[in-house]
Amino acid sequence: MLQHGHHALVEHNDVDGFNMRSAGYNVGIWAWNFDDAVYQYNEVTGGHGTLDSQAFDFDGGNNRNVYQYNYSHDNEGGFLLVCNATGMKTSDNVFRYNVSINDRNTGSPPYGVISVVCPASTTNTQVYNNTVVTDQAGTAMVSDNGKGGVTFRNNIFVSTAEGGSPISDTLNTYDHNLYVGVGTVPASDTNAVTADPRLLGATPDSPGTYGSAPTPRHSARAPRSRTPAGTTTSATASTARPTWAPTSART
Repeated sequence: MLQHGHHALVEHNDVDGFNMRSAGYNVGIWAWNFDDAVYQYNEVTGGHGTLDSQAFDFDGGNNRNVYQYNYSHDNEGGFLLVCNATGMKTSDNVFRYNVSINDRNTGSPPYGVISVVCPASTTNTQVYNNTVVTDQAGTAMVSDNGKGGVTFRNNIFVSTAEGGSPISDTLNTYDHNLYVGVGTVPASDTNAVTADPRLLGATPDSPGTYGSAPTPRHSARAPRSRTPAGTTTSATASTARPTWAPTSART
């Protein structure tokens, strides 16, 4: 956890099992009142509990922070928390090129694999070019409790769980995302894609080894390509970087 500072690099960490004893609110990798941090090439798994317990978090007083090229899996609290505090500014944060596999939050709403919650909205939170896949029943894919300020763009959202994983969020902005097994597509996403994402495996394992990331304990679920959904080119898990998006536009 980073606290009360600015300009840090958090990379190549392996967090395996957290919030195992506490009954409080905790996240795997996060910051409080911290600006201009970069979190990359980290793996977070085994988070326990549904009071937060996500892998990653934009929390109170987080500004211009970036999460990229991280891998989250099998966390009971989910993948990402967006949670500003009353009287604080949380603005201009970016969450991109990350992979979530079998994260979930089956606690009471407003929690999901991605949760936009807490007393105050964030400003200009950009979530794009991430791949989120879960086979866990009883969890929302994205959920909110009346807070906005987040744009979800060019992400892949896939649920293979019985009954699916709904996007229970009507306040944030969605554009050019790919959706499978999420029920009703967000009304704001007039460029939604519902085609086959062309993932290599029927059951999720991992994004494989990419860049200089830590070697995952699981191996090899990756999309067939980093081109738009429905194309026929292929990429192996050992070479594909997690920059996949359902459309050709990238930022």
